[in-house]
Amino acid sequence: MAALTLERMAIEEVGLNPQRLAEAIHDQLARLDEAVPVYEIAAALDIEEIREQPLSHLEAALVTTPERDRGRVLLLLHFLNPTHEQTSRDGFHCTRRDMSLSRGDQIGDRHRRQESEANDFAIELLTPRRRLKTFLRGSPGLGQIISMAAEFDISREAAARRFVDLHPDDLAVVFCKDGRFVYADCGRGFPRFSLRATEQCDLGKPDLGAISDFEEAIADNWLQSPPPACELFTQTLWQANGRSMTLLRVDQVDDDGPGFDDAFERFTGPRNH
Repeated sequence: MAALTLERMAIEEVGLNPQRLAEAIHDQLARLDEAVPVYEIAAALDIEEIREQPLSHLEAALVTTPERDRGRVLLLLHFLNPTHEQTSRDGFHCTRRDMSLSRGDQIGDRHRRQESEANDFAIELLTPRRRLKTFLRGSPGLGQIISMAAEFDISREAAARRFVDLHPDDLAVVFCKDGRFVYADCGRGFPRFSLRATEQCDLGKPDLGAISDFEEAIADNWLQSPPPACELFTQTLWQANGRSMTLLRVDQVDDDGPGFDDAFERFTGPRNH
């Protein structure tokens, strides 16, 4: 791929919102039909080096100058937001726990807030909304999530979280290890879970690499306060090393009985005497 040229000032002028920053970068890119060229984007924004290497207790780190005029990135960046401040003498350090933070979390301290904003920026950059419409159409399923992960060269976990966040249906995704609950990520309208860490989940018989059909589940086994007249359906992908990913969908059931038109006809139609 030819070297990219990006006008950094035009990107920074959109403000600090992670989504708008990512969109400003894509506005300057040629139309893409492949994975987003993160390394080339970083180079075009004056990040001098991207280096991947084993890290102890860290997922990523950024070493830069206070002015953000140049930077060396190990995996992740806080580079474009001038309000982000290094939270250690050695730069920005991101743990695995930090990588799961999102804008929906209640965050009080500076470090975790910055990590949440960085995560939001990263997923907006890697999976631009303008390219997601085909994946979000129709009935949801794990097949669409797997296709998203392949299209954008991201993990299935990241694709699943993005999918349930943006799909119009009430969805959640549950990640398990050896059939036990690890964590869940929910769309905005999804009810609260009742599951706790390491609690056994009803996933059916494992079948490595297979995706189950959607099956109706007992809502009380998963949800803290199931909405009245709702149905819960689950679909599971069994992965290696005892891991699994389950997509949950809540459907509201029309439980109002006969409609107004039926009732009107019943009371006003011809009667036999």
